[in-house]
Amino acid sequence: MKINNKNFVSVLLALVILPFCIAVMAGNEDEAEDDEFAAGYLARLLINEIPFPGEGNYKSVEDSKIAMTQILWVIDCRRQRIPPGYRQEYIANVKSSDIIDIITAEGQCDGFFRDEHGVAVMNPRVEKRFKYLSFIATKNGKPGKFAELLNYGQGLATAYIEGGMEQADRFAGLEIIKGVMVTGRAYAWMTDKDYYRPGGNFVFIPDSLNGSLGGNRFYTLKKKVNGK
Repeated sequence: MKINNKNFVSVLLALVILPFCIAVMAGNEDEAEDDEFAAGYLARLLINEIPFPGEGNYKSVEDSKIAMTQILWVIDCRRQRIPPGYRQEYIANVKSSDIIDIITAEGQCDGFFRDEHGVAVMNPRVEKRFKYLSFIATKNGKPGKFAELLNYGQGLATAYIEGGMEQADRFAGLEIIKGVMVTGRAYAWMTDKDYYRPGGNFVFIPDSLNGSLGGNRFYTLKKKVNGK
């Protein structure tokens, strides 16, 4: 559902109370099978990882939307598009087809993890920022850039959980970067600072290939030939 003057307040209010839904649902042993939970948790990740107007690294609404889409593609690739010669555990630090497991794998998505009871939770700072963004989005009584980005993140997550994405993976066709053969697609993202690098066989996608989006740097993988 698109946010417009008539319905955007109710939509944003629904997003604001989502933490309470998560808290209630957290005791459900089948949480990974609950589409509403998965979509809400995934949306929080996408929204948390991109800059909003006034924040550092913000360029435009479109740049932040593209970044959310590409982050979702990274999650999807870690989940079900492991390239030949690689093991999922190397790329995602977990062996699972469950999207909640991919997000909460140790050391993968900062602020998103399973607690001592195995329940998928978020760092309080994630929720605090989200509530602030929601407040700004509803502040003036009409939809704006904040509402558009929140709506896009939730809509993207919901569409994915319900059946996939229509948006293209802009890194899918990568074959060679600075003389290095690569697998195509992105398998990691980090804050776009020189001192953040995943290391190993992850290959930096340069600006010339639009590897920096929404304040994040994306990485593909070195292509393995004959297992090497």
